[in-house]
Amino acid sequence: MNVFARNILLVDDHALLQHALRSMLEPLLAGGEIVCAASAQEAVSALRAGRNFHLVLLDLKLPDSDGLRLMSLLRREIPGVPVAIFSGQDAPIYRQLAREAEADGFLSKSMDPVALVDGVRALLAGRRFYDDQFDRNRATNGNGGQSESRARPKLSPKQERVLCCLMEGLSNKEIALRLDLSERTVKMHLTSVYHVLGVNTRSQAILVGQTLHLSMPAEDA
Repeated sequence: MNVFARNILLVDDHALLQHALRSMLEPLLAGGEIVCAASAQEAVSALRAGRNFHLVLLDLKLPDSDGLRLMSLLRREIPGVPVAIFSGQDAPIYRQLAREAEADGFLSKSMDPVALVDGVRALLAGRRFYDDQFDRNRATNGNGGQSESRARPKLSPKQERVLCCLMEGLSNKEIALRLDLSERTVKMHLTSVYHVLGVNTRSQAILVGQTLHLSMPAEDA
C-alpha cells in the first residue's frame, strides 16, 4: 500500500466535469483515486463505505441538497478532512458564503486548469485555498482589506423584515402571520431577497443575512 496515496471525493452531478477532473488531478494522488458522487445521498454512502478520503470537493448546487447544508454533515462524518467548495457560481457572494461556513477553500469551475491543480495541491497539503485575490490584496495593501469589502446589498424595508423572519427560522406560513401578509406575497418577497443577495436557497440567504447584522425595520419604514 502506498502511504502517500491520496483519495478525493468529488460531489458533483456533471459527468463530463467528473471525467475532466480525473484526468487533471490523478497525477497528484500518488496512486489514490477520485471517487465521484452525483448527489448528497451518494456522497454519504461513499463516506460510509470505509474508504479514507483526504479532500472533498463539493458543488453548491446538488439535485437533492444544498451544498452548504451537506458540508455540515460532512464535517461530522469525516472530522479533520478538508472540504472545499467547487462551484460554477462565480459571484463574490459565494466565496463569502463559503468563508462564513468555514469551508477550507473555494475553487471556481471557470479557473485556469493550472491554477485549479495548484489549488487542489494546496488543499491536499492542509492549506486553505480561495481562488480570489481578497486575502492577498489585504496583505499587500496593508489596509485590512476595507477597500475590497463586499458592498452591502440594498434591500427594501419589506425585504429586510422578511429576511429577519427567515433568520429566526420561520416558515413561509409563520412569516405571513408575523407580517400580516399572504403566503404568496411572502414567496414573492423571498424571490426578490434571493435576487438582491445573489443566492438560491433559504440557507444561503440566512448566511448572508447574518453578515449584515440586520434588525427588524419598523412597520412604517
